[in-house]
Amino acid sequence: AEAVGVEIDKGSILAAESNAELNKLAFRCHLPSLSATDAEARDDLRYAAQLRSDMNLDSSDDISPLPPSDTEFDLTVANILAGPLVRLAPEIARLTKAGGGLGLSGILSTQAQDVVEAYREFFDEVKVEEQENEWVLVTGVRKK
Repeated sequence: AEAVGVEIDKGSILAAESNAELNKLAFRCHLPSLSATDAEARDDLRYAAQLRSDMNLDSSDDISPLPPSDTEFDLTVANILAGPLVRLAPEIARLTKAGGGLGLSGILSTQAQDVVEAYREFFDEVKVEEQENEWVLVTGVRKK
């Protein structure tokens, strides 16, 4: 089995690599591709470009842009805030195989409905699966 990640935070990249090693799981981490039209996404990508520079990485290194658009995964998980999750719904759907699972966290309970609604176009059974304090987990199954 292999895990593939997309991340813009150096500490999170290092933690994910460590967790993969502890679980004896092959792991590849990617930075987002350096194109976007949304202003907030462009800010994230500028940060990713700076991280790439700070880590002395280029496209031949282990942390490279996300693979081409034909990549699909059995399970897609994201632990980011509700705003980016809503904006990324089409991209996350594109990366998830038909019948594949979805797990979204980093969502405040007061924002859960916005996230659920954003994913219903692409996923079946989208719901708040669990809640811990003010945080929720949203799950779903990619439409076939």
